[in-house]
Amino acid sequence: MSKRLLFFVDEGGFEDYTLLFGELGFEVDFESSQRQAVKLAKTNCYQILVAEFSYNPEFRDRVSNIESLLATLQAHSPAAKIIIIYDKINSPQLKQLQQRYKIDATLSFPVAEELLKKWVME
Repeated sequence: MSKRLLFFVDEGGFEDYTLLFGELGFEVDFESSQRQAVKLAKTNCYQILVAEFSYNPEFRDRVSNIESLLATLQAHSPAAKIIIIYDKINSPQLKQLQQRYKIDATLSFPVAEELLKKWVME
């Protein structure tokens, strides 16, 4: 059975780690659409989610762009490791998200690739 990783990027502006994850032995699904990422999380069993966290004050009933994805992943791949990459300006909102969902690691921009590798392989 292959190891699967879902890499969700919302706004981007940072390095694409798809090749790195592949080199680490993962079958990688890259997605930039929240709806498509949720659909993938419903149909595949992932060992790891690496997701970009972004906050928009216009969200009415949620803190971030990834709450639906986290909820779906918890239901379909409850053992999946969750790694969030984020901008430090959104730290207060990320803390709110961490109170609601299991998050194994958070890495702020600029992401240290060695630290990302460590968390993915742990």
